[in-house]
Amino acid sequence: MPIRSATAAFGLAAALLCSNPVGAAPHTYLRAVVHTENLTLEAVLALARERAPALVEARARVQAARGAVAGAAPLLHGNPQVDVQAGPRRLVTGARTMDVAAGVSQPFELGGQQGLRREAARAGLAREEALLRDAERLVVGEVASAFLRVLHAQERLKLANAALQAASDTVLATGHRFDAGDVPILDFNVARAARARIRVEATNAEGEVNALQDELRALLGVSFTEAASIQGDLRALALAPLRGPGGDKKLERSDLTALEEQEAQAQATATLGRREALPDVSLGVRYQREANETVLLGTLSVPLPLFARGQEARISAEAQVVGAQKALKAARQAVSNQMNAARIRFNARVEALDVFEQEGGLLLLTDNEALARRSYDAGELDLAGFMLIRRDVMETRAAWLDSLLQAGLARVRYAVEMGVSP
Repeated sequence: MPIRSATAAFGLAAALLCSNPVGAAPHTYLRAVVHTENLTLEAVLALARERAPALVEARARVQAARGAVAGAAPLLHGNPQVDVQAGPRRLVTGARTMDVAAGVSQPFELGGQQGLRREAARAGLAREEALLRDAERLVVGEVASAFLRVLHAQERLKLANAALQAASDTVLATGHRFDAGDVPILDFNVARAARARIRVEATNAEGEVNALQDELRALLGVSFTEAASIQGDLRALALAPLRGPGGDKKLERSDLTALEEQEAQAQATATLGRREALPDVSLGVRYQREANETVLLGTLSVPLPLFARGQEARISAEAQVVGAQKALKAARQAVSNQMNAARIRFNARVEALDVFEQEGGLLLLTDNEALARRSYDAGELDLAGFMLIRRDVMETRAAWLDSLLQAGLARVRYAVEMGVSP
């Protein structure tokens, strides 16, 4: 469902989440590297398509399939055969001479077997290319999800830093009030304990950012210097429109294409197996010289298909045809169900985010925290009440970030199931 406009609330909330408070302690969750630019989602996906380790094996299989196509490319399957015979002969007169025989023959397959080999090889190549595209589809989806998790962790770290700065300010203010005799030592100790707890949360958040960045680099197959940091707007990426195939082009996933090509390959192989029952005919010419006589012969060789009639190839390929047809039918149904499930989940996440932003009171969070701060400084609100309000503000902002992440991950999954780029 479409997202209704809430520009003021979103802008203020984003400013609160993305900006470091004045005087906040710096954190090094993005390890700075000289001459390394921040990577956007588009750059990360381009790196994944080019260098992801998960695609290396799939590319190797494509190259192997090209070898099969090259092997089936010649006009004839067999090579011509040349035979030469020579030997001495003693005539009745006692004279010696040399007998020579030479011939060349070429086997010919009947029933278009070489054409069927080419058809099977081309289908095999198309299948491996489709499997490569499908592997890329899955890798891109995994990398996009990892990218969003890094962005989410960065925003959670900024939120933790802001909470840590606010807790430090509270400790300072409570200490001044304790020195003035306005509050007991218990309030001062409670404020310090709360700051320690938030510092632990900030440390964990920083470690999570570093760990998620290393996991992303592992998926990309790049070093630290090649992907030192990333940048992006989590909300914009979570709610960006999905790009379909465009026009009236039918949406077809690459894994289904691979199954279709597998069926075509099996059909060609099964037909080839049936045609192998036909004998291979060899035609040739032979020259012979015996004593003073020469002869030129035409040759014809036909093997009798009594035992080997392509039984194994035919039966195996026919079983593969049946298996490929059933697998394709099951996959089409599974893809339809998976796509519907991903669409429903994505729409639900977007609707939940819309409700959160419209009714969750994001615009009031800053006002609530400022009012609570003034009330506490004026002595109208005790420390427990002030800390409860501030904790609720931070938890609400964290829940909004979590909702953005869930919507973004659901969008990526929907794109993967549709077979389009996230």
